[in-house]
Parts: sequence; C-alpha cells; structure tokens
Amino acid sequence: MSELFWPIVFLAVGLLLLVLELFVPSGGFIGFSALVCLGLGVWHAFQSSQRLGMIFVLVDFIAVPTTAVGAFRLWARSPLGRRFALTPPELDEVDVSHADRRVHDLVGVDGRALTPLHPCGHVEIRGRRYDGMAEAGLISEGSRVRVVRIRSNQVVVRTLDVPATAERPSLADDPFSTPVDLGAEA
Repeated sequence: MSELFWPIVFLAVGLLLLVLELFVPSGGFIGFSALVCLGLGVWHAFQSSQRLGMIFVLVDFIAVPTTAVGAFRLWARSPLGRRFALTPPELDEVDVSHADRRVHDLVGVDGRALTPLHPCGHVEIRGRRYDGMAEAGLISEGSRVRVVRIRSNQVVVRTLDVPATAERPSLADDPFSTPVDLGAEA
C-alpha cells in the first residue's frame, strides 16, 4: 500500500461528506465528519513526510472551497434548492419598483398640489401621487402645477395659477395718509 493511499481516501471521503452535508439534513453531523476526515487525511500525509503533508494542506485549501461552491451550485438546481431559492422578478415587476424611470417622463406634464408645497409636499400627476417641490415660493393646496424638472427623484413644479393681486387701498380711505394738523403754527 502506498503512502498516498490513506491521505487520498480521507480527502475523497471528506469532500464527499462535505457535498452530502448540503443534501441531507443532519444537524451538522455530516459536516463535522467531513472535517474529521479531511483532518485525518492531512495527519496521515504528515505521518509519511512533512513535504507530503504540506502538499495535502495545499490541496485541502483548494479542494474544499471548490467542492463547496460546486455543491452549492448543484444544490441550487435540485428540487430542494429550488424551493428555497427566490425566482427572479418579472419585467413588469422590475419596472414598477424603478419608479425613477417614469418620473423623468413627467417633465412638462400638468397636475395639482395635493398638499401645500412649503416648498415640499405632494402633487398628483396623471392620477398618481409624487413627492413634489415648489420651484420658487409657496404653492397652496389644490393649485394647478406643471412639472419643470426632476431633482433627486422628486418633481419640481411651478404653479400655473396666477395669484390674484390684492387691490391696494386708495389713499382717500386711509386715515393716516393725510397730514395731521397739530396746531403748532399759531
């Protein structure tokens, strides 16, 4: 029997048990047995010679991760793995979750302010609610607005309602507009 027989046998059994650990629920017993077999393989290799032991340590550092990755890939294709793995989303689900693509299409579209924009609030555009920001000043609730640009995934709006200019009171109605005679000239 060659000096390589037992190290190779323990290495092979250890790698096989490592793969088996993914497919058979054992509470870690099979995985622990795999580690013991891998350790025994290295120990037998060092019993033969130090050089052979270092070679088996190197082989373990390469073979164990490679086997684990291959086992996980194999497990993901198994019926058990497919039950645990998530399915990729459909294209329409991805479009719904990325609303920022649609927000850029709103520039130039009219809507209305759902809340007062001081300067931030909510606006309704095409029947949907968006976070909005007034371009300048304050916009009252219910005002008609137009999207002028998108900033940080937030619509920047300008009011379309022309604010009513307040009538200035005439000077004749203002009692303080006429000078007061204090009688100092006498």
